[in-house]
Amino acid sequence: MKKTAPKLLYADAKGQIFDHPHLTMAGMSGSTAVLPENVELIPLPEDSRLFTIPDTPPIAWDASKGKFVTVSTVRQGRREMPIQAVSAFMAPGWMRTLLPACDYSKKQVQLPLWSYTAVGWDEEREQIVVAATRVDSNENWLPKNYDDRKLDPLVRKMIKAFPENRLLEQLSRCAIDYHCFAAKNLFFRRWEAPIPTSPVCNSRCLGCISLQPSDCCPSNHDRIGFVPTPEEIVELMLPHLLEAPDPIVSYGQGCEGDPIMQAETVAEATRRLKAASKGRGTVNFNSNGSFPERIKLLCDAGMDS
Repeated sequence: MKKTAPKLLYADAKGQIFDHPHLTMAGMSGSTAVLPENVELIPLPEDSRLFTIPDTPPIAWDASKGKFVTVSTVRQGRREMPIQAVSAFMAPGWMRTLLPACDYSKKQVQLPLWSYTAVGWDEEREQIVVAATRVDSNENWLPKNYDDRKLDPLVRKMIKAFPENRLLEQLSRCAIDYHCFAAKNLFFRRWEAPIPTSPVCNSRCLGCISLQPSDCCPSNHDRIGFVPTPEEIVELMLPHLLEAPDPIVSYGQGCEGDPIMQAETVAEATRRLKAASKGRGTVNFNSNGSFPERIKLLCDAGMDS
């Protein structure tokens, strides 16, 4: 039996979400509207979120007309009510395969840099579906593991222990204000913790989440504004390597530029960490790798990955 295609999901002006009685869900591949393939439609993963996209009417497939249509209004009683598109933000470990299908030409707001995903309503399964696929089965990053009620006292305790550490001040903000899971891990003393080091970058990524031109969309968070010293790095990261389960400390974070720009500082901190941790844990480096000679310096310092 042929599977029924999911219905369009849309929202009214108040953000209430509805499924359309006959129009079919669409997605976008780049700027082209497409029908999702059955194989890429999955139930909305647990811990995902739904968003409306203001001032953007959705695009759907109208089977009666055999074409994609922009849906600006729906009839409610005798009135035509304006509507807006709906999208999903995937839980960690899931990757979108299609963008939300909508008309951005009348959009008046700058959207934050989130990974908006095509979403629809599956009548047969009576559930929301999204165009996505699982790319990581590690459940350490699920939101259920990051209870802010437990986090706050741990942040205060560590600040009291290291009141002069500027890197700790940065990571406290990342954990509490920006809800960075990696930063939270530092305070929970487990898994992967971040080491932002570079306020500058030699790339110009259009979707940079820590720095955007003033006339563009706002960045997700503020970039670190200083270069921490090797002492500041070791003071925070050595206890993590020695005490955390499955410990990783990682340079190259969303709240910085590229750590390749601070290779000497990173190398010195890494030498000290590797010597003092006696091989426990992993020191990781995320970078565009644009200076091969600096990569050699970091490898010689003991970088693990």
